[in-house]
Amino acid sequence: RGVLSLGADVLPEYKLQAPRIHRWTILHYSPFKAVWDWLILLLVIYTAIFTPYSAAFLLSDSEEAQRHHCGYSCSPLNVVDLIVDIMFIIDILINFRTTYVNSNEEVVSHPAKIAIHYFKGWFLIDMVAAIPFDLLIFGSGSEETTTLIGLLKTARLLRLVRVARKLDRYSEYGAAVLFLLMCTFALIAHWLACIWYAIGNVEGQRTGWLHALGQQIGKPINGTSGPSIKDKYVTALYFTFSSLTSVGFGNVSPNTNSEKIFSICVMLIGCECPWVPGGLGQPLHLGVSAPGSESTWV
Repeated sequence: RGVLSLGADVLPEYKLQAPRIHRWTILHYSPFKAVWDWLILLLVIYTAIFTPYSAAFLLSDSEEAQRHHCGYSCSPLNVVDLIVDIMFIIDILINFRTTYVNSNEEVVSHPAKIAIHYFKGWFLIDMVAAIPFDLLIFGSGSEETTTLIGLLKTARLLRLVRVARKLDRYSEYGAAVLFLLMCTFALIAHWLACIWYAIGNVEGQRTGWLHALGQQIGKPINGTSGPSIKDKYVTALYFTFSSLTSVGFGNVSPNTNSEKIFSICVMLIGCECPWVPGGLGQPLHLGVSAPGSESTWV
């Protein structure tokens, strides 16, 4: 049960106690809360992947007009987003009824104290991440509104702060740390790929990387045709991975000033990341030392 739970402690002393629980109160170490936390974790991972992708690649004026005519459920992703919003709202209600451990290692189950503790903690982040912005501004159909919805929905990513806090308990396991670093690197590359595409799409210049991509693969952009979403995303992800690791071959290159500035920022991020070989965030081993001697690091 300690592995299943996403709580901060594994089998602490208070689990051996029999606290006085008020009605409709959930123990924070109960099996139900553990399963619920894992479900919310999966939804947060889905949000971290698909929200930036949807905001950059899928939202368009034509799709917004289609959704306006056929209803909210014409797109499966919209239905999933609605379910995610509902689950996040339910999670807020559950947190208002979930016990916690105070500084005296005592389980607090009084509803008023739980509410005050939650208000002082994660309530603001959870509330902002659960606001259904696409429902609040639904039906306009303008390009500005569509872009605004996509940007506001990225507020869901605030829940990653809570996930990082909960997953910190696995930092003592080397394999888990390596896996988490790889996932973090891939997620950052995914976010940067969405931004890289958005820059090229907003500028719309014929010297930009999107037009260059269309010429390379034989699908020139001429108003109605051009590279598919798959072509754009794979190319954008390839560019961010190669830029973060500083192994780019120049077949996808920035052309406009905005693209060049963004590329500089991506390379700076790659230099600072501790999971990138040779990055400034980790020590660089200069040589192999003999047994019993000290190694040289910078």
